[in-house]
Formats: sequence, structure tokens, C-alpha cells
Amino acid sequence: MAFFGLSSALVWQTALPPALCLLAVFFYKMYKVRMIFYRLQKQGLPMPPWDFGAGHLQTLPALLEKLPKGSQQSDAFTLLSYDFEKTDGCFYIDAWPFTSPLLVITSPDLATQVCQEHDLPKPQILHAFFAPLTGGENIFTMNGAEWKRSRALFNHGFSANVMLDCTPKIIDEADIYVALLRERARKGDTFSLDKVTCDYMMDVIGSTALNAHFNSQSGHNDLAAAMRSSIDWHCQDEELNPFKRWNPMRPIIEWHNGRTMNRHINVELDKRYEDWKSNEPSTRAKSVMDIAIAAYMGERKASEKLDDSFKAWATAQIRLFLFAGHDSTAATIVYSLYMLSKHPEALAKVRAEHDEVFGGDVDSAAQVLREHPHLINKLTYTNAVVKEVLRLFPPASGMRGGLPGVFLQDKNGNKFPTEGLNLWVVHGAIQRNPHYWPDPHSFLPERWLVEPGHPLYPPKGGWRAFEHGPRNCVGQTLAMLDTKITLAMTVREFDVHDQYAEYDRLHPSSRIKTVFGERAYQVPQGAAHPVHGFPCKVSMRPRKAV
Repeated sequence: MAFFGLSSALVWQTALPPALCLLAVFFYKMYKVRMIFYRLQKQGLPMPPWDFGAGHLQTLPALLEKLPKGSQQSDAFTLLSYDFEKTDGCFYIDAWPFTSPLLVITSPDLATQVCQEHDLPKPQILHAFFAPLTGGENIFTMNGAEWKRSRALFNHGFSANVMLDCTPKIIDEADIYVALLRERARKGDTFSLDKVTCDYMMDVIGSTALNAHFNSQSGHNDLAAAMRSSIDWHCQDEELNPFKRWNPMRPIIEWHNGRTMNRHINVELDKRYEDWKSNEPSTRAKSVMDIAIAAYMGERKASEKLDDSFKAWATAQIRLFLFAGHDSTAATIVYSLYMLSKHPEALAKVRAEHDEVFGGDVDSAAQVLREHPHLINKLTYTNAVVKEVLRLFPPASGMRGGLPGVFLQDKNGNKFPTEGLNLWVVHGAIQRNPHYWPDPHSFLPERWLVEPGHPLYPPKGGWRAFEHGPRNCVGQTLAMLDTKITLAMTVREFDVHDQYAEYDRLHPSSRIKTVFGERAYQVPQGAAHPVHGFPCKVSMRPRKAV
């Protein structure tokens, strides 16, 4: 017994000092954060009721009760923004230790100041978000000269002309997607449109960015599966359950997925470099990475192998493209098909436009676009639909870091300090702000077709789906092209029927089930996706008699 008593004492003596150190660090960090907000509150700056012990954490439970469980945090702050109509632009949030000190941006003008006038840097908090997905520094998190050099290598690869040349590759993958939808229509079963579309977009981005055929739609691909696994295991600020938030299996699985992705990407990079060295024009510029390798090697002498430093850099960028390029675009496609199914008049206009541009056959778009890819730019109303979908359901938001001496100023002359804070440009709040958007929660593609001066005309800087300024999304042209091609090849052939009513019957719950009146609300799964994977059925439309 004395032995066990001695062992217990030794355990306590060993464990107590580190525990006290961790506790001291915790309270020191808490004190630093709380003092920031104490000073802000003394200045009378906009924020919910605050106290030194809990910050704004006491505000969250009542706010979350207004939303479905698992909905994205940005929707909660969009609701909260309606309490600050007098300032109409921003408010401060202290939710430490769950997230960093925040200045939440909800107006177009302040967003423009953050991302364009001041072009504030990307903050450190983004590194933790992207680390398991990209495995290293990438053009989304980089700043300064490092970002400029990296972005320059990709600008040409993502240019409008190069992306348009990718149309046949996109159509090849879209053909498989359409065939899968036909099979689902034949079966008449309920399935996750989000899952099917994510596999489709993964194949598209593999082909366009890396010239690699993943075949995710028809089978298993280790690289694609590892990326989807990392997204599924990813933990975001919305997750308050400590057992999920600090699950010890997560870093192990993320490490394994990272090794798998890096191994496969390195093989593909070696292939791309061998093609570049071959000096055969037919092997060049087949993908975004081919163009980046050519630009990188333009100022260097060719060697036997691609140097390791470039491969490490390129691998992180490819992982970023695989994540962002497939994830957010897939969600946009699903929401586009969904909103058209809910709005028959808009769907009829889209179908009529496609009949006019591609001919009357429901499956004619693929062949016409292979021969005349520029015709995708004639889909004016379809483009308006996609922009309106992205207004209502933006896949993500923007985050920048505040700086000493940088103040934002609203239209009333009020100034807001940014030092020591992360500035969260909440796209959903800006794009549903009733001060700038008439009938902000309604699906109105006509907003994008009216002339300046019309009440529906979009406010300057109010649509930020791909952000504005130097740090706008490098892949936005590809994302819009993917979405419009997919709609061109599906909307005339299929009717989409969401199955949320059936889902709710099978999973009864008394909780709130909608956000802004929308059952297919967004949940954080990498980018924002429709809840429950968008359960649906599809049916074939009758073909026109010839």
C-alpha cells in the first residue's frame, strides 16, 4: 500500500507543474483577449452584451436556438447583424477560446475597405484551417512577395482563354455525371446529389488542374478519397462538442491522408515534368500545372528531375485546388439545380435559352460546346441564375487580419479599430443585407439583368462570392464555367425533386429545420454544403417529338 501511495504522489508531483503552466497560459491569453474588448466596449463600439468572464459566449446559446443544429456559424452572425442596424456594417465578437477576437463585417462598403482599399493580410488563423487540407503554405494563406510570386505562376493557367480550352475535358466528365443521373432516374431511388456532384467535380479539377484522370465517379481513387476524408474529418469553429473538436484520431487520419495525397501528386508532377522536357508541343499546356511548370522553368535550366522545393510548393497548391476547386463548385451546382426546381418560371427561361443556343434536342449541348465552346458565354440568363444562387448560398466567407493604425469608417463617419482582431467578411450577411438588397432572401435572377438605377440593381461591392481586389479567387472563371456547362447538360433532360419531406418523416425532430425559410440550409463541410447531402430523386423529362 505504501508503494501505491508513493506512486500516486509521484504522479501528482509530475503532472501538477505542467497542468499549472497550461492553466496560467490559458488565463493569460484570456486576459489579453478580454482587455481588447474591455477597451472597445469603453469606446462604445458595437457589440452584443459583454462581460469580462464569458465575453460574448453568453450571447450564443439564445442565438443558436433560432437556427437548426449544425447550421453554419456565419448564419448566426447574419441574424445577429440585424441587431446593429444603426451602425449597418460591423460589430465586434469575443467568442474566445473557441475562436479569435473578431470584427464581423456585414456591409459592402466596409468589405471593400478591408479587401481592396487596405488589402489587409490573410491572418494566422487560416493556417490552422487549411493545414490538414493543403499540407503547407498556399496561395490562399500566403502574404507579401511570396504570395505575389505564387499567384503569378497561376494567373495565365486560370485565364479565361485557357479555361475555355478546357471545355472538352469538362464535358468528358459531365458525360459520366449525366449517365449516372440517368441511372438514378431509371431506378427512381433517393440519393445524395451533393455526394455525386462532389465526385464529379473532383474528376473535373483533377483533369483541368493536373491532367490526371481520377475516375472518382465510376470507382475509387486514393488521392480523391484522401481529400474527401480530410474534409469529412475537418473540424471548424461551429463544432462545440469537445469530444469531436479534440478527437485524438483526427490528427492521425489527417496525417495518413496527407501522405497519400502527397505521394500521388508527386507521381503526377513527375509525369508533367517529363512531358515538359519532351519538347513536344502536343504534350504541353494540358493543364494548369503544366503551365505553372513551364513558367517556373522559364528562368531555369532543365535538370533530370523537378527540384524538391518546387515539388513541395506545387503539392500544397494542387491540394488547395483539389479542395477549393471541387468542393465549393459542387455545392453551387447542387444549389443551382435545387433553386431552379423550386422556381418553375426561372427553369422555363433557362431551358428556353438553352434551346435557342444549343438547338432543341435535350442532349445537344455537349456536342455543340465541344465544337463551339465560346457559346457558353451566350447563356445570359443562366449566368444570372448562377450569380443569384451564389448570392443566396455563398460557399465561404473572407478573413483578414487587422493592423495597427488601420481603421474602417462607415457612411456615418464612425471609425472601427482593427488592431489585434481578425476581420471576418461574412459574405452571407453582406449579400442578404436588407439595406442594400431589396427582398434579400428571395431568388431573383433578374437582379443581374437590370440596368443601373433600377431598384434591383446590385450594390457596388455587394456580391462577393469570389471576393474582390488582388486576392480574389484565382479559379472563379473555372468555377463559373463548370457550373454553366453542367446546367447546360442537365436542366433540359432532368427534373430534380428534393426529398426533405421524406427525410423529415424518417428522422422526426422538434427542432427548427430552416434558415431564412430555406430547408436546404448550408452546413460547414469544408465549404458550405446543403444539409443532409441534399437528398433527392431525379426523373427524365419527356423528349420532344421530332
